[in-house]
Amino acid sequence: MRCGGVIVVKFGGSVLRSEDSLRLAVHEVLRWRRDGVRVVAVVSALAGRTDALFAECRSTGLGAGTYATAARVACGEAESAARLGVELDATGIEAAVLSPGTIGLLAEGDPLDADPIGVDAVRLRGVLEGQGVVVVPGYVACDRSGRTVLLGRGGSDLTALCLAHALGARCRLVKDVDGLYEHDPLRPGPRARRYAQARWVDALATDGSIVQHKAAEFALRHSIEFELGRLGGDTPTLIGTGGPRWADDGERRPPLRVAVLGTGTVGGGVLEALAQLREQFTVVAIAARGVSRLHPHEAARCGADVVVECLGGTETARECILAALATGADVVTSNKAVLAAHGDEIATAAREAGRSVSASAAVGGSTPVLTRVARGRTEGRGLRRVTGVLNGTANFVLERVRQGDTLAAAIDVARRLGLAERDPARDLDGRDAVDKLAVVAATAGFAGLPATSICRETIDEAVAERVRRAGRLRLRQVARLVRVAGELRGSVAIEAVSDDHPLHAVPSEWNAVVLEWDDGSREVLRGRGAGRRPTAAAVVGDLLDLHRAASRNAIQCGVPGPAEVNDVVVL
Repeated sequence: MRCGGVIVVKFGGSVLRSEDSLRLAVHEVLRWRRDGVRVVAVVSALAGRTDALFAECRSTGLGAGTYATAARVACGEAESAARLGVELDATGIEAAVLSPGTIGLLAEGDPLDADPIGVDAVRLRGVLEGQGVVVVPGYVACDRSGRTVLLGRGGSDLTALCLAHALGARCRLVKDVDGLYEHDPLRPGPRARRYAQARWVDALATDGSIVQHKAAEFALRHSIEFELGRLGGDTPTLIGTGGPRWADDGERRPPLRVAVLGTGTVGGGVLEALAQLREQFTVVAIAARGVSRLHPHEAARCGADVVVECLGGTETARECILAALATGADVVTSNKAVLAAHGDEIATAAREAGRSVSASAAVGGSTPVLTRVARGRTEGRGLRRVTGVLNGTANFVLERVRQGDTLAAAIDVARRLGLAERDPARDLDGRDAVDKLAVVAATAGFAGLPATSICRETIDEAVAERVRRAGRLRLRQVARLVRVAGELRGSVAIEAVSDDHPLHAVPSEWNAVVLEWDDGSREVLRGRGAGRRPTAAAVVGDLLDLHRAASRNAIQCGVPGPAEVNDVVVL
């Protein structure tokens, strides 16, 4: 991925209250990856875990301040980091989980309250360049003898600032508050003011429960500016040289009202995620298959702020999207087929209504293809070539055949794992990839690329035999767009790729895409391209973008009244 910078994001125990909350951290990581930013995620232990481990050590007779105690307590952060790595992988986000020893995070002094003295920045930067996301347990370091030491209570803040300093990176401490306040905002009395910008000394003047004092002192000593805010927030407090300056937060916007059309693989995953994001979203209508066959137009016209279309197909989806736009709702869709068939009409309707249609889930699942194409266009870069594996189901089937399955057996496994529809013809004959190419072309500003103009090749028994005889080469369903004389030409073909090609090492249902731009730059994007979690995460990413935009607007312009919860519409 073409790097838009590096950010160190620290997730504290106040945010990671349970294993389920790790999925919220995944959304924060995906947010920055969509912008082309590499991420170092510094992870605290889950809430209460550190206290429990200290209590366990005391109960076994370990003396205070011993290296054994430090090693046992460090297991809390190591566990959280590993679990976040698993959640990222399930969502299709490449990440490397690294120990403090691996990145050379050294400290000296009291084993439970040591001071950092060095980081292997070259090693960390090298892994980050290759993976895009690195997960590191906070609070923990090694001494010169390789023994585990801790950085004092709240030491994950210090870990994050040490790594940001070593990398020259932006740093954000994610807490359960939206910034630094002059005093506890829950304390009785006058309303606490929130800092928009604060000095390091302002952070040191607090009781240390929000920002560890050692971390603030480290930042002051090394002149490191950092941000403090809540998960998914867009207006954190900037702590550094400027200020103090108070935030003009105004009235807070209520949650966005969301209608979800379709509760299948993707829609069900979206609803599952929204259940964890109640501060940002209220689900006011659901169109689900049931005993009644009511039309989804009722849900599309329910007065929601955003309509999420996960119905699949084209005609009903098109009608619902147009109805939602006409009633003043923004639309988020995962449906590449409706965009390929009716994208121009939908785009026109959105412009006329002054609303938006977001569709990052339509191509690549958690691979931010459309996000990066749109960003490149905004930056004035012309898209010259796209080469990619855009269908995770097809890639999974080809990989299983390479491993020895028959074509029929590979398809059956894909169905059982939820990676293929009962009839996978659109995946295997290239029609799904063709639709995605049409959506990519439209996002790049080349609307009207007809599907009939894109040549395609079907995965059949003859292709399966080619796979078995390919040797060290890998056969992929390669989707291409090439700009020739100002026009894009497309194809979907089964091609052999060598082991030095970016499309060679694409496992299972993953996608990989190479974007080449007129300025000579190139982006390589990878992620899981099929399945409930990756696609739903992309939909939720679009919703969170809309929420942040609405919140910024609310601060500037005031907000409407509270949302009303409508009835569920059953289809």
